[in-house]
Amino acid sequence: MKKLNNLLDKDFHIVEKRKLIFGIPIAILVVAVIMMIIFHFTLGSALNLGTDFTGGYSVDVKIGDRLTDDNRESYYERIEEALKSVPAENGKTYNITISGAMQSQGSGSSSSIHVKYAAVKGVSENEMAEYVNPAIIDKLEHALFIKIPEVAIEGNVVKVTYDEPIDNVGANNTFDRLCDKFLSGLAALNSDHGANISAMKSDIAIAADNKKQVVITSTTSIASSDALKAAIVSQLSISDNYSGSVIGGSLTSATVSSELLFNAILAVSLALIFMLCYIGLRFQLSSGLACIIALFHDIIMVFAAMAIFHIEINSTFIAAIITVLGYSINNSIILFDRVREKMRSVYSKSQSPEMIANASIKDTLLRSINTTITTLIMILMVAIIGVPDIRVFAFPIIIGLIAGTFSSICIAPSFWALFQRIGKNKENFTFAPKNKKDKNDKNSVTTSEVGA
Repeated sequence: MKKLNNLLDKDFHIVEKRKLIFGIPIAILVVAVIMMIIFHFTLGSALNLGTDFTGGYSVDVKIGDRLTDDNRESYYERIEEALKSVPAENGKTYNITISGAMQSQGSGSSSSIHVKYAAVKGVSENEMAEYVNPAIIDKLEHALFIKIPEVAIEGNVVKVTYDEPIDNVGANNTFDRLCDKFLSGLAALNSDHGANISAMKSDIAIAADNKKQVVITSTTSIASSDALKAAIVSQLSISDNYSGSVIGGSLTSATVSSELLFNAILAVSLALIFMLCYIGLRFQLSSGLACIIALFHDIIMVFAAMAIFHIEINSTFIAAIITVLGYSINNSIILFDRVREKMRSVYSKSQSPEMIANASIKDTLLRSINTTITTLIMILMVAIIGVPDIRVFAFPIIIGLIAGTFSSICIAPSFWALFQRIGKNKENFTFAPKNKKDKNDKNSVTTSEVGA
């Protein structure tokens, strides 16, 4: 701790290093532009804009009581895998891209997972509505709500094993339906795959030692093959109407998205204007302008990070930007409060703008670093152990905290000192009341300027 205090006691002359300070964000911005160009030609989109801005579709996967904290991530993975493998008419897959993090909604019997996805490139709205969305719903229902068995063929015996015990009680029970499905498709199995299966309903039974397994015994040896096993799996998959359903394919129109973008820009712009007015009245107009430039720096740096890593930009990103602006302006106001105190000092006339800015940075540096570190620890913990919805929010916050600290310590005071140098004499560089003698005595002005 003593070494840290000794380090912070040194005068680093931060404000004088303007070229380095301004060069760092410019270099990051150049990298972001290069990455955007690369992404444009490789991925077809310079920025990873979410459906909140580009428009898209959504489905609700209603799961009910089966959705728990323990299996939520498993459902997320199964949904993602299912969307990637939605078959297209040309034999390929649509490779649907999920927009943002999936969201769990409701509780108990009303639990569901909300999934947003972008429209497929080159596919019209009519095609999405008539072909793609129904294919997505069908794929999700098949992946999540259909019991797919494992099939093993041993000599003249077919063993069909499910994840849950097979119901064989009451009218139209699961076992009877399986028997009917198998027998009705037996002729097709024999003709299409040369299965050579000869069996009746009396030859089909639930295994005595395993209630999850249905055993089919043929009077002849079965010609086993992978194609035959796949056909039996498809034939004996069970649709579980009580385990859930998929509802959706609803469109988020581009009109709504453009309104959201306009409102987001308006909100940030108004926030910056009101901040400029407040700081200009509370301190100086030059202080307000320096703070606003620093805030623009924070926004651009967060935006650049999202572009470099091609992370999705959605409505959560706007919330993160607002949070970062509030945090950054707080640090800047504390620094300029110290600047104002030093400018009111009797020693201010003998000090240059850079000297006052550096001294103010030195006084507030430890506080800024401590505040940033403690806040980063909390956000990092949220990013590591939090739910996916919060993790999406955490990344721009982390980048914004780092950028905001840099701008408050380096960018804002550097521009303030620069503004003080532009078109101002030393006599105007103070909050103290001006002496009438100073106004009329040219020699006093000259002395003042020499002292600067």
